[in-house]
Amino acid sequence: QRADIAGWEIKPSRWVGLTFLAAAAVITLPRMFQVMVVENDNEGHLATASWAFPLYLMLMSLFVMPIAVMGLDMMPAHANPDLFVLTLPLSQGQNTLAMLAFLGGFSSATSMVIVASIALATMVSNHIIMPIWLRVRASTFQSTNLRSSILLARRCSIAAILALGYGYYELSGGSSALAAIGLISFMGVAQILPSLVGGIFWRGATKVGAALGLSIGIVIWAYTLFLPSFGPDEAFSAAIMLNGPFGLYWLRPQALFGISGLDPLMHSLFWSFFFNIMAFFIGSLLSFPNPVERLQGVAFVNVFEEDPRNPSRWVQGLAEPESLLIMAQRVLGDEVALSFFSAAALAQGKVGFLPETTPVFVEQLERSFAGAVGAATAHAMLNQLAGGKTVSVEDLMAVADEAAQNLVYSQRLENNQHELTRTTRALREANNKLIQLSVQKDAFLSQVSHELRTPMTSIRAFSEILMTADLPSETVLKYATIIDNEGGRLTRLLDDLLDLSVLQNGAVRLDVQMVKAQDLIERALIAASQTCPERVFLIKRHLAREQIFIKSDGDRLVQVFINLISNARKYCSAKLPELAISVGQKGGQLMIDFIDNGHGISAEKQGLIFEKFARLTDESKAGGAGLGLAICREVLSNLAGRIEYLPGKGGTAFRVTVPLRFPGPKD
Repeated sequence: QRADIAGWEIKPSRWVGLTFLAAAAVITLPRMFQVMVVENDNEGHLATASWAFPLYLMLMSLFVMPIAVMGLDMMPAHANPDLFVLTLPLSQGQNTLAMLAFLGGFSSATSMVIVASIALATMVSNHIIMPIWLRVRASTFQSTNLRSSILLARRCSIAAILALGYGYYELSGGSSALAAIGLISFMGVAQILPSLVGGIFWRGATKVGAALGLSIGIVIWAYTLFLPSFGPDEAFSAAIMLNGPFGLYWLRPQALFGISGLDPLMHSLFWSFFFNIMAFFIGSLLSFPNPVERLQGVAFVNVFEEDPRNPSRWVQGLAEPESLLIMAQRVLGDEVALSFFSAAALAQGKVGFLPETTPVFVEQLERSFAGAVGAATAHAMLNQLAGGKTVSVEDLMAVADEAAQNLVYSQRLENNQHELTRTTRALREANNKLIQLSVQKDAFLSQVSHELRTPMTSIRAFSEILMTADLPSETVLKYATIIDNEGGRLTRLLDDLLDLSVLQNGAVRLDVQMVKAQDLIERALIAASQTCPERVFLIKRHLAREQIFIKSDGDRLVQVFINLISNARKYCSAKLPELAISVGQKGGQLMIDFIDNGHGISAEKQGLIFEKFARLTDESKAGGAGLGLAICREVLSNLAGRIEYLPGKGGTAFRVTVPLRFPGPKD
């Protein structure tokens, strides 16, 4: 075959066609589109990929060329070129080298199948299955855990895709070279290219034109290339291949309109793209875009003309942050959602898990949702909570024809108003918080005065009686017991005040040692059981997750746990009260959640619960001066940890976070 290799000539038409198909595949193949568009969060990466990817292909070609040349020279005439990397070393007795090549090829092929099937399954589940599911169950999606549905949809999609691939392999005989099968699939997926490019650069493109062009292109591709690839007398009989259907010679699958002599791949490429583009163009001209298409056309074609100061399509304040958090937990999972909301709140200068629902925040949340359920489904879900655009699409397009400049100007005024509103709201919230704290402090001083005066009055009164009267021993014992109880009550109040002062000043002495989370929780549950012992309280735990050792002050942590469990026992409003204690670890931190099934704490009071003197119930129901959670916060601060209220859990929920290894006292 050496003479054949030397005399081999490159056909310019086939070379151009293959290069075009390769370029189209880079854009339209599911796995390439997934990496290049869906998972790409930085457009600057495309500039690097524009030279790094061709360089990678060129370097790989340096290894392919000598293997191909030697394989054509030394192997039999009809040997499969895809197997040269195995058959060449085997023919020379290099079994070890063949084994290494097999392992490398097997891992490469496996990873390619995995990446391609996952990418395609993600697109199928995100853009076909989930939108249909959302439309069918639109009234219940907010109360449904979407993660299980998404996982099931993707797993079923992966299984179906792999089954289709294997079915094609069996039907086609499984003997074709991988390169030939790949070119056929490249040609099929490349039919998306005219609609993709036209939709980006031509505002007149319509979905009717795109659907018409794509449908005709797919039909011609299947007729001229895909179905004939099954072999003679499989999809088409030999008579149809030779004389065309019904004897129509000009409709032969590989010689349409009497044009013969072309390479089958180039023949299919020419006719499928010719009719695809023509149908797309004519269909778009003959149909009129609806308001949604016109808006999308403006968004894509004029994307670089968008005002960078106002990129968002959402309106501020039309959704409650806790409602968005509940939805995010069902789509992204509890921990991912809480981390996302916490980071957003911190970026806005707020503490906790409930940031302001600004347009930028909702836009970021939509992108996070899109990675899980797809862009269309994510936008539809958030649109039901966040209120969508400022006006409906139809109204926007009707007004845009006559007052585009006025709309832009009013939009800028609206943005400025939103910024002023946000600043005013922040100042108002700070002022309201200061007023509430001042009121609570006054109430606290009044309460402390009352708490101090009541036991002192009792102690003085009964002491005077004991000193001035000759009383029976039983009465003396009774009055002495009252004096002792009132003294203990007074001592506890003073201890709380002193403990809080010491913790705030950082002068507390810590007894740091190795302790087990399960032992701490057991101690706290036993101690807190004396609070409202008449209430039947169900405790839910996962003991296997509590087998975690930490280096910290166990007594102080038990103090925090007792306070949280006691509060749940006192204030949980459920008829059948429950308390779930969940333990986990992440990033060197131990996290313990205490979640009851009561009514929870209202959003306006969540920012005050860790302040001194704060009490959410009236004085008759509160058992103390409102220092418990403030002491918990200071204890955990001294242990390099924190305590947070978790919104969106249904009941009252707190999370205690401490490092697995105490880093040492803070400065």
